[in-house]
Amino acid sequence: MNLNLLAISGSFLAGVATVLGAFPILLGKRISPKMQDVFLGFSGGIMLAASFFSLLNPAIDMANVTFNRYFAVALVSLGLILGTFIFLIVDKFIPEDYFLRIYENGNSKILKKMWLFIFAITVHNFPEGMSSALGFLTGDVGKGISLASGIGIQNVPEGLAVAMALYVNNFPKKDVFLITFLTGIVEPVGGLVAILLFSISHYILPIGLAFAAGAMLFVVTKEMIPEIHKKGYETQATVGLMLGFILMMILDNLFS
Repeated sequence: MNLNLLAISGSFLAGVATVLGAFPILLGKRISPKMQDVFLGFSGGIMLAASFFSLLNPAIDMANVTFNRYFAVALVSLGLILGTFIFLIVDKFIPEDYFLRIYENGNSKILKKMWLFIFAITVHNFPEGMSSALGFLTGDVGKGISLASGIGIQNVPEGLAVAMALYVNNFPKKDVFLITFLTGIVEPVGGLVAILLFSISHYILPIGLAFAAGAMLFVVTKEMIPEIHKKGYETQATVGLMLGFILMMILDNLFS
């Protein structure tokens, strides 16, 4: 069984799931702010659980096989710090809530800079694409399936948010669909980068897993959690977060 092919396929399917979130908008449906926050919290819960169960735990297990436990933990901690630090730098230039601000402000002049809009989402989808692929590279196909499935599920609300930002700024529906698709389809690109970087040696794969976890944890705590506490629906959003966390935990154990 070709793990690299499975890794690319997993990250591709997870990315394409983003388009599913655009369908309510394409059908002319409006999503209430409360449900937006619930969906966003749900996505955050999946990413939190995936970081712990599907990325950090396997990273520590793999590192323990090769190194003593102290060096193994240090190696994984290094990857976690690197993932956080690099996306901290990225966030300084292109915050992930760029499209959320556009949606709230209705700033069509900014939105017309489509390349910047797409680039913002693309950069922040990279760790998700990397994670989907790296789950398979651990050699545990079940782990890869659960991780790609979880990320695919959480991509649906993200696609909804992107589609809404475009729709309220009077983009044609075909453009809403196309751009939402493009923001998701970059995930297999992230998966390919992960394969090229971290399949060279099993010694650095734990760093890659921890790197992806650090990036995802940064996105959740820096962008998603503060966002769901802005509109007064933090309780409902927290319930969504817990449900997302539980779903990812179930998926991780179901396929392991």
